Amino acid sequence: MPDIIRVIASRRVYAGAISLRKDKFSVNGGRVVEKEIVEHQPSVGIIAAVDNDSIILVSQYRRAPDRTLLEIPAGKIEQGETPRQAAVREMDEEIGYTGKLKPFLKWYLAPGYDTELMHLFVATDLKKIDNTRRATMDDDEDIVAKKVKLAAAVKKCLNGEIQDAKTIAAIMAYASFLKPL
Repeated sequence: MPDIIRVIASRRVYAGAISLRKDKFSVNGGRVVEKEIVEHQPSVGIIAAVDNDSIILVSQYRRAPDRTLLEIPAGKIEQGETPRQAAVREMDEEIGYTGKLKPFLKWYLAPGYDTELMHLFVATDLKKIDNTRRATMDDDEDIVAKKVKLAAAVKKCLNGEIQDAKTIAAIMAYASFLKPL
């Protein structure tokens, strides 16, 4: 039987590019739980498939873990954008390519405390373009695009070289899609 949730109170603690709220709710009319919830805009992630053997990843410094990570191109959906429009923009900004986009998966990145829903696309038929939007990247973005063999990317996920969870999930799902278990 599914849990019956009743919200008792919800208050915003912080509002900015992300927001933080504190929720108090009861589960099945009994236990009362308090949770801090990060409210984050939906986002997009892209598997930029050069062919069935290679993908394009980005290397960029991330302040929270204080390290440079290898990731799929990704970013938040801006106000008024559809997920597809955001994916086109992120491909332009981060890797300088355009291509045919196909929706692949949707998933919550950290559903225990965060509302962010990511729309994952596979981009094929890639074409290099003038990187017209590079100037619109965030202040902390210093991105380097890298072509990586899919088999090497899978190994990097499994040996800990790739440490970003959305990237690991996307690469492993895409590799499984191409060569089902």
